[in-house]
Amino acid sequence: MSSRVATTVKVALGLAVSAVCLWLAIGQAPIAELADVLDQVNYWWLVPAVLGTVVSLWGRGCRWRVLLANRGTNLEYFWAQSIGCLLTNVFPLRAGEAGRVVIVNRRVGIPIVQVGASVVLERAVDLAFVLGMLAIVLLIMDVPWPVAATGLALGVGLVAAWVSVFVLLLFGHRLTALIERIAARLPERLGRLGLDAWAQVLTALEPFRDARTVWRVFAWAMLVWLSGIAAFWATIEAVVPGGSLLETTFALTAIALGVALPSSPGFIGVFQLIGQQALVTPFPDRYTAASALMIALLNHAVYYVTSSALGALGLARLGLSLRVVRTDGDAQGVPPPQTITRA
Repeated sequence: MSSRVATTVKVALGLAVSAVCLWLAIGQAPIAELADVLDQVNYWWLVPAVLGTVVSLWGRGCRWRVLLANRGTNLEYFWAQSIGCLLTNVFPLRAGEAGRVVIVNRRVGIPIVQVGASVVLERAVDLAFVLGMLAIVLLIMDVPWPVAATGLALGVGLVAAWVSVFVLLLFGHRLTALIERIAARLPERLGRLGLDAWAQVLTALEPFRDARTVWRVFAWAMLVWLSGIAAFWATIEAVVPGGSLLETTFALTAIALGVALPSSPGFIGVFQLIGQQALVTPFPDRYTAASALMIALLNHAVYYVTSSALGALGLARLGLSLRVVRTDGDAQGVPPPQTITRA
């Protein structure tokens, strides 16, 4: 019962945050001005935005496969990634993270703790890229303090996470004897589960011992974020032609940091407000509240529709149903990483 109450509170909080954010974003943009901006949109620019979204999802799937020692096919990881996006778009509490872990566990046969650990590593890589982009932007322009403060806080967490990774890479196997002694003091079943989880975590970190694997992860991550930047830039061109790389990179960085906030399924509201403010606040001479909101709305719509459509296609190709995947994810108890989720 307490678990259900906690879940209900989290869902309600997410809905409330999304509603407030959407209200603030729309409240700053007069309806008449929004209508004028909508009339001037060049929808052909949304085609490369869609292509950028597809490439980003494909890159995420390929990178995930590298993190899991290239087991399975790129297509299986692409479908799992797309289905995860669909689940996150439809269900609360980022249900897609657990769902896609379960899909790879069952389709490829990799232990679920190992798959879950690879997702955490994946998010750590994404966060490193986002903070790297933010650091570059900080050298060029004055960044609004909420973005800078969020980046600093996440940067501290990122450093701690990567230090933990390096410690486990260097001393993980030496610590196994200590873990075994601790497990021996626990009930047999619990101790066995703990040892198994420890072994799977160490296995998940093994790819980082190979410099070539690290380079492949970096290359795929570069593709993910460059394609995301390209998709956002194309959306800007559809509304306010002449967007710069600085504007695009800063807006995408702010959104990537902001969607870590509690929200409704699909980050509705949070995405629109942060996307709007990331353009209109530092670049008031180029963007109005209405044009910035329209860019955020269109970019989010492109991502939402494209990823959901690919997720539905993936369900059909794998012979799965939305309800079964979500229920299996909940049953496995896979915790959703609350960090960077999209490019």
